[in-house]
Amino acid sequence: MKRSEILTAQARVRRRLEASGLVLKSSTAIEIVDFGLGLWEQTGLGIVIRVNEPEYCSKYLTLEAGQECPQHSHKVKKETFFVLTGAVELELDGQAVSLSPGLSCTLEPGVNHKFWSNGGAIIEEVSTHDENSDSYFANTAIIRDPIIEED
Repeated sequence: MKRSEILTAQARVRRRLEASGLVLKSSTAIEIVDFGLGLWEQTGLGIVIRVNEPEYCSKYLTLEAGQECPQHSHKVKKETFFVLTGAVELELDGQAVSLSPGLSCTLEPGVNHKFWSNGGAIIEEVSTHDENSDSYFANTAIIRDPIIEED
């Protein structure tokens, strides 16, 4: 993604979080992930890492309307999704799960999963320690670490 596109997406993510009542410091980093596909509005996430300690991690994940996080699994990480706003659809090893605000779902290591929101959503992810290198995508063209193209 071009830096200007990332800055625009970061502002959208910040507005979504703040509109829901989640306050961020002005210095809070917002990661925009397009999985190297250049299609952030369809396949992407906004991520705010709240804490990532050796024992645990907490993040806000934002989905714009129609956005999907593609199918992947983790060998080590165990994670629980708490839906804060919006409706989230998950596919867990081929099984459909629908979550609305107040509901949660725990994913054990090795579970193939993808998730999306038709209308936009905010998820709090609480997990064991997170490393980008522990994400294994079904689409081998996907890269987890963002590539920033200067404009």
